Amino acid sequence: MGQVYDVAILGANAPGYAAAHRLARKGAEVIVIKTPDEAADCPLADWAGPELFKIPGLPRGVVKASGAEHFSQVHYHNASLQRKATFKSRGIAGYFLPAQRLGKTLREAAHKAGVKTRTAPSAPSIELREDSVQLAGDSRVTSRLLIIASGRPEQAIRDLAMPARALIISPFTSACFEVPLPPREDARDLTGALHVIEMTESSELGMFFVVDSVLHLRVISSSSASGARVAELSTMIAKLQEAGIVPPELPLAEGKGAAWRPPAGVALELETHTAKRCLLAGTAGGFAAAVTGQTLTVSIKSATLAADVAYQALNSNDPQETLMAYEQSWRDQLGPSLQPPKTDIKMLLPLIFANERAIGRLTGALLYGERL
Repeated sequence: MGQVYDVAILGANAPGYAAAHRLARKGAEVIVIKTPDEAADCPLADWAGPELFKIPGLPRGVVKASGAEHFSQVHYHNASLQRKATFKSRGIAGYFLPAQRLGKTLREAAHKAGVKTRTAPSAPSIELREDSVQLAGDSRVTSRLLIIASGRPEQAIRDLAMPARALIISPFTSACFEVPLPPREDARDLTGALHVIEMTESSELGMFFVVDSVLHLRVISSSSASGARVAELSTMIAKLQEAGIVPPELPLAEGKGAAWRPPAGVALELETHTAKRCLLAGTAGGFAAAVTGQTLTVSIKSATLAADVAYQALNSNDPQETLMAYEQSWRDQLGPSLQPPKTDIKMLLPLIFANERAIGRLTGALLYGERL
């Protein structure tokens, strides 16, 4: 038999490498398997609350190394872009950062800690045994435990034959377009703030922000009906230009777009995140904010919690019983931020333009999952 790793992690993304780094720093032998996954995480620039960089176990200097830029304001625009309400934080409200750069930073830290990475052209088959986990594909990997940190919950449930009342599939879709700002363009009104736009469709939400001199525009939909996201983004850009909010001359031909389906709020719907010698974390565990579908903070936090429980299980006489503690761990620390508000935030957006005292509460629910 070849090398038996302590933990194998499916998912060469930020959550996967955050978990791998944490385990390796504790002395575990870890391998990360990179596989092609259906898009569930933002592949371009993203935003996150300040708690992202407070997650225990992240490498030092991750804020600077990932190119994160903090913001302290949230501007809300009505659908016609004629009215604006502003939330101003006394400190850091959140961060903008290139998601791939964060993943690269965590990957480099994990490799420095001794983590190995193997690329698989397709998802390996998973065999959960009494004393090990076997991953079979182009090559075989054997480990004592497995953490699945990327992909979609419904696929993980099928692959592991886990119990499920029904396959919970989130209707959320996110589509974005990024375009560099023209040289010498005065972007002071755009930087340092997250902009939220009320959309004509109540099931949709618009956002835009600037990070590293690139304008990022996003449309989030919570409707199961298919929509023309490219047309919606184009319309939003045109309206912002017409209103004089973004530059009238954008080099659109230099832009790039992406679309993904975050499993918003699905974690709370799954029966269990624990299979035999296996834990579900990241998007595979349905860890995405219920309101915006934002995945960075909750998915990385879930993966580090899974790493802590897995390390305890490695040193336990009853590893499977120890793994069961993961469920309570993530519910205690992440449950509130995954719980959708009783009132749809998109329905409350028009109210803040008449009652600015509601802005703080709405921002807390939007960015941090706080209760309204």
